[in-house]
Amino acid sequence: MNNPVTILFYSPFNQRSRDTESLMIAFKTQGHRVLSLSQSQGLLIHPFLSNYGVETYVCPAFKPGWLGHLTQLFFLIRFCHHLEVAVLYSHLESANFIASMAQYFMKVRVILCRHHSDLFHHLGLDKTLSYRLTNRLARIMIVYSANAKKHMIWHEGIPESRVIHINLAYNFDLYSWSPHLSRSLRTSWKEKLILVTAGSLTPLKRPLVSLELLSALRNRGVDARLILLGKGPLESSIKQKAIELSVQDHLWMPGYVDNVLEFLGAASWLIHPSISESSCVVVKEAGLTSTPAIVCHGIGDFDDYVENGVNGFRVNHDNFAADAVKVIMNYIHSDQLRINIGEQLGQVVKERFSIKTVLPAYAKLNQVK
Repeated sequence: MNNPVTILFYSPFNQRSRDTESLMIAFKTQGHRVLSLSQSQGLLIHPFLSNYGVETYVCPAFKPGWLGHLTQLFFLIRFCHHLEVAVLYSHLESANFIASMAQYFMKVRVILCRHHSDLFHHLGLDKTLSYRLTNRLARIMIVYSANAKKHMIWHEGIPESRVIHINLAYNFDLYSWSPHLSRSLRTSWKEKLILVTAGSLTPLKRPLVSLELLSALRNRGVDARLILLGKGPLESSIKQKAIELSVQDHLWMPGYVDNVLEFLGAASWLIHPSISESSCVVVKEAGLTSTPAIVCHGIGDFDDYVENGVNGFRVNHDNFAADAVKVIMNYIHSDQLRINIGEQLGQVVKERFSIKTVLPAYAKLNQVK
């Protein structure tokens, strides 16, 4: 490798982030000095990183308004100077905004990592001053799907030369799950077919579509249950809709859980009707548990690695529930074929998104004269 340098990961992370952790640990293994600076407290991620020799730090408490942003800006500049940071990877919008400004006041290669594709467009936030400034000031931006890169170039006017597509990278050894616990979960539900949808309960993730799918299956005489993992503003609407559809006894909403893989391992299908993705994590996690997934065609990077009938299914997002019913009914009496599809998903995920496969793409970015 090239000469070791000091690499900073700057983010608002509190929760674990397996892809970001995988990169930090890989860079550390290569001999670099790796730091993590959280705008939050790093409550769960920092103790984990410390076990691998990653140095962890926390920013001053964030204060609202421009004064708070200036405080964060000056702190980051001083931090990078004091610890002789050579390369900075910022993650998510709050960190990207500060890092995009800070790069003009320090001799650091600043790389902004954008985890969404068109989320801000859907939310009507792509015209905000901070978002526009981030895009204008950024020198290098990493995105995790070709769709995200296209959206930035075509809809946000970002020069193609400033946008780099690199797949998410995972050290899959960082994942652990208990097949025994999955079996215990599975036997706790009386229904024969278990559907899992995991993600925030928001309009763009469309958990209500999963509920419509549950209703359609039960109306066909399929003994199905839906597990909705996550929290969000649609929670009360989902519960009310379940009552209207008379499926409330076959819906379970445990909220946010930290053992998603155990739930996926207990599921017959992962149902993912989301219409805003860059590179979806939960579908990759489904592959680790050999759980077949039904996703939307044309969203995120699904078209790049999900092949219909081979390792998963891509359906029309406008007709998701009806199309998903057809898929499920085709496999209702073919458990082994369904399992085979999940296993193929796992194989593709482990090949395409392995840290060993993706890591070479970072070599030049970490090369500093």
